[in-house]
Amino acid sequence: MTRFQGPKSHIHSIARGLLVRGEEIILCRVKNEKWFFLPGGHIEDGESARATLLRELREEIGTSDYKITSFVGVCENVFPLEDDVSQHEINIIFKVDVPREVWVNTKEDHIEFVNVAVSDLKDYKILPATLKDGLLEWLKNGKPFLKEI
Repeated sequence: MTRFQGPKSHIHSIARGLLVRGEEIILCRVKNEKWFFLPGGHIEDGESARATLLRELREEIGTSDYKITSFVGVCENVFPLEDDVSQHEINIIFKVDVPREVWVNTKEDHIEFVNVAVSDLKDYKILPATLKDGLLEWLKNGKPFLKEI
């Protein structure tokens, strides 16, 4: 049986950006890992999801001059945190347009950004896996998605 144990485990609310530059998506990963995720971070008390995303982009990349252009979807996820304890997160995803002339570089030592052709996104291990499914659907039909646990 899945167990959730506070304070180690509580529901994490996370704002993430689908960074789009022309025909590319900009993904993030922990250095030397083979899996990817969308940039963003935890929503703080009293902070909107949009404000969170801009703050996180400023912290991770160094600027918050990006334009959030649309809501993409919501993805719930549960994953093992440690022995017999699971973590629950809710990811709120927005599309962020990145000008073609802007090159995204990290300000944090443990992560890196990778440019991926939209047509190749299906070939990348993006976590959570249901988020990847939602992104592929959204890129195809432009309709916001909800991926539940």
